[in-house]
Amino acid sequence: MERKKRIIRTLITISLIAGLIAVLYFSRDADPKNPHSTVPRETWIHGPKGHGYAVMNNQQPWKQCYECHEEQGLGGEVYCQSCHDQSGVKVEIPQKPADK
Repeated sequence: MERKKRIIRTLITISLIAGLIAVLYFSRDADPKNPHSTVPRETWIHGPKGHGYAVMNNQQPWKQCYECHEEQGLGGEVYCQSCHDQSGVKVEIPQKPADK
């Protein structure tokens, strides 16, 4: 019985170590400040679950997009509008409601 417990503990330890190594290996290229870093730029911009999907399902960009874009040095609403202008997209960017 003691031998079985020891074998099980050894297997669990090896599994945990392998899992840690896998997490470290796959996260080595990820930029922790950029949630889009694991997605290729072309896929993010034009893919089915990319920018357009995020915009259509996030009608409050001042809560989720602008702050992060500004931290990255890209700018907030101005950044979005400049990209839309360059690509010829005619869209009205949702505005932050005035505080009551």
